[in-house]
Amino acid sequence: MKKVTTILTAIVLLFSATAFAVKGDSVTKQVEGAFEKDFIKAQNVSWQKTGDFYFVSFVMNETTVNAAYNDEGQLLGTSRRIALSQAPLSVSMVLSQKYNEYVIPQQVIELACNGETMYQAFVSNEKKVLELRIRPNGEVTIEKKMKK
Repeated sequence: MKKVTTILTAIVLLFSATAFAVKGDSVTKQVEGAFEKDFIKAQNVSWQKTGDFYFVSFVMNETTVNAAYNDEGQLLGTSRRIALSQAPLSVSMVLSQKYNEYVIPQQVIELACNGETMYQAFVSNEKKVLELRIRPNGEVTIEKKMKK
């Protein structure tokens, strides 16, 4: 579970703009080849590298998708922003029921790693912001609490 959390956190880094840009020729052939095999119809491809991870952002089926690879070209996970209405009903239900005193976002981040899918949402009220990880079964983990 700790490895999954580490990988998911690394994928989310792509959204936080803390990664450093990598020129396309700095991406290893093994990583690039694996990506081209995994995402044949990818367009507008942009690579970044942070530590031991290669991140790629691209458009597929009119949706921006992010993926993380290790040095061996193994796909570690993917993420994409989706409308809350596209998430499983259990995700929107738990947000509206357990966090009804918070502002609920219209979009969530769908994270897929090791065959497991989770959803990340940020809810806020006048005092704090909560970063939530939600499993498709509605189980919620508070990843961070931040004061406003």
